Amino acid sequence: MDDVRVAGPARANFRAGRLVSYAFSVEATIGQKPMRYLFARRFSGPPGRESAATAIFVMKPEVLFGTYVWIDEDLALATCAVQTYLPTMREPLQVVDRLVFDCLPLTEIGYVDLMAWPHPALQPVAPGLCADRLPDLPPGVETRCFSGPSSMPGLRVSEVVGARHGMVLARTVHDGAQQVRRWELIEQGEAEEDRLPRRIRVSRSQGGHRSDFVRTSPATAIPAADFDMSPPLLREAVARRLREERE
Repeated sequence: MDDVRVAGPARANFRAGRLVSYAFSVEATIGQKPMRYLFARRFSGPPGRESAATAIFVMKPEVLFGTYVWIDEDLALATCAVQTYLPTMREPLQVVDRLVFDCLPLTEIGYVDLMAWPHPALQPVAPGLCADRLPDLPPGVETRCFSGPSSMPGLRVSEVVGARHGMVLARTVHDGAQQVRRWELIEQGEAEEDRLPRRIRVSRSQGGHRSDFVRTSPATAIPAADFDMSPPLLREAVARRLREERE
């Protein structure tokens, strides 16, 4: 009988070595529009009971400046809350559970692709029951598979994980037999940055849309206390710190 090869959550996605509070910049071209983002993350708590706060700020194009996504995760409490904000809103919008498994506005990347750990509503299942069967995996990689909540019976998430480092190398989302979206690591970063991805690719099967997201700065330490500021002030602090790092 098949069993789940990777017990519990793999190491946190987008971890950057020993840094517990850090940021980096990302660029992409979506359609004909060049995009620039700032990614910031803070870990708190002991191993196995960690929590994570993640912020993604849209810097370009100018019309979307001020847009952000904020994700709060807690392993011990098995909770994950996602908020989005656009400058046209009066206040941030809480993303309901069903939409958490969809994409960020105007892009193919999913909210789950930005989370530190698998969403707590996902339940591990045996790899043999994966919607995305990967029988010819190369040596040194394993699969782990999840089913969605009861409100989304057709949802399946399959991941390819590097056995040595516990890094997620690819992720697919299925709705029944239909592959909806794929995320894959194209280029890893340096060892001292814990192989923090340098380039990822996201795509939707319907329409054939595909985008590459490229990390354009090193992971840079930022004060953990900055995450207690308002999102606009955190964005300014992160932008200033990355600018200082370049100079």
